[in-house]
Amino acid sequence: MAVLLTAGCGLFGGGDSGSDASSDTSAKAAGPLEKTTINLGVLQAIDCSGAQIALEKGLFKKEGLDVKTTLLQSGAQSIDKLNNGELDMSFGNWVSFIKAQQKGVIDLRFIGEAYVSTPNSNFALVTSPDSGINSVKDLEGQPIAVNAPGNINELLIRAVFEANDVPFDANKLTPMAFPAMAPALQGGQVKAASLIDPFVVAAQKDIGGKIVVDLTGQGPTKDFPVSGYATTSKFAKENPNTVAAFQRALLKGQQLAGDRKNVEEALPKFAGMPPETAAIVRYGTFPTTIDKKRLQRVADLLASYQMMPNKMDVTKLVIPYATSSS
Repeated sequence: MAVLLTAGCGLFGGGDSGSDASSDTSAKAAGPLEKTTINLGVLQAIDCSGAQIALEKGLFKKEGLDVKTTLLQSGAQSIDKLNNGELDMSFGNWVSFIKAQQKGVIDLRFIGEAYVSTPNSNFALVTSPDSGINSVKDLEGQPIAVNAPGNINELLIRAVFEANDVPFDANKLTPMAFPAMAPALQGGQVKAASLIDPFVVAAQKDIGGKIVVDLTGQGPTKDFPVSGYATTSKFAKENPNTVAAFQRALLKGQQLAGDRKNVEEALPKFAGMPPETAAIVRYGTFPTTIDKKRLQRVADLLASYQMMPNKMDVTKLVIPYATSSS
């Protein structure tokens, strides 16, 4: 379980809409591949199931692509590697991608969605059984463990606190790795932890952890878009056919991830998750389009909760799938 990370580092198939964003390239491009060997950044995360299933079943090879994967420790790590050319494309969380774009750190294009966290899936604030914490209001001024500040976990916590009229203090966030959070709860170093599965399940089993709030259950964070795939604008412009081929294979992988059996079979292989855990972990949906309205929602929330200085239009960054209109 300890090796399982999420895009929240910085999280299957469903109907989507609003995927008709225009961009400086299009997945409809046809012709020979400009580049056949692709360096792709991935995480050992539930979020990555679609791409990992596509890799395992040889779907990228069927499109003429030889995909070489680089294991990342967090979605944010992909930014530097895309910028310096170590990666051609990468998985990552939308919060990190959008914040980097807004700061001018990198010029990205979004080429596929990976994961949407739904109610009772895998984002939750968890406490120890004897913490005295029974609601969000009890967390005011209390230390909360997060895997990294400024990422999707902070955004979700901010949104839930505001929805419950609880003042938020970023200084109360305590960065630590997911496997360290349950022991920290048990030892009293923190009062709550922002956990994902399988760490929610592990905390419940190991220390009797209890869920205080489902971070993507209701209100502004319900059915929240967590992660996806991006490349640089330069790569997209120079390699439109390669990007389109990647998207075709990814789409098939995302569709297969809509069958829980495929996900349960894949998780032990690429995420090191015990089969018995894979059989019970909760997860959301794997989108099969790129929904520009859904991605815009992330940018709007970042601005609303002062995690970005200004609002940003992300629709122009989206490269639609070949099946989408442009």
